[in-house]
Amino acid sequence: MDYLNKKVVVVLVIRTLDGLKEKISKLVNQGYEVLEVTLRTECAFDAIELIKKDYSNLKVGAGTILTIEQLERCIEINADFGVAPGLNPKIIEAAKNRKFDFIPGIATPSDIELAMDMEIGLVKVFPAEILGGVDFIKALSGPYHAMRFMPTGGVSERSHLDYLALPNVLCVGGTWMNN
Repeated sequence: MDYLNKKVVVVLVIRTLDGLKEKISKLVNQGYEVLEVTLRTECAFDAIELIKKDYSNLKVGAGTILTIEQLERCIEINADFGVAPGLNPKIIEAAKNRKFDFIPGIATPSDIELAMDMEIGLVKVFPAEILGGVDFIKALSGPYHAMRFMPTGGVSERSHLDYLALPNVLCVGGTWMNN
């Protein structure tokens, strides 16, 4: 997933397809290259398909993957990657079997150790700010120096560079650019 290296992933909750093309064009014009469309709305899968069709240069992932059925649908519509708020071994195994880039979420050291046991090298830290933000990730970096992190949840325009300055933060997810 080299395309995530030190990038800002735009986290989108798409409630309607109306105006989607204009919204994505604006983000592209601002220099964003990686999007995560959360699966929190009825039109999320359609939005991913449309963005992939109209903006082939973008990397478009699906967020909030909570079931194997959602994972399978994301693969069917050619999402580039998937993200989850938690660490579900069944979904991780299904993603591995399908060779689909998948980033599970963690909130504790025990979660990280389970991810390591499952040979996961990149995890989403969620909700990053509530868990302790940059200081939390710095603390985790000592014992888990080989793990790479994608902080999401409360990451702001003001704080994102502090996260990206950490050596084991690969990318951040944010919503501030959606305004």
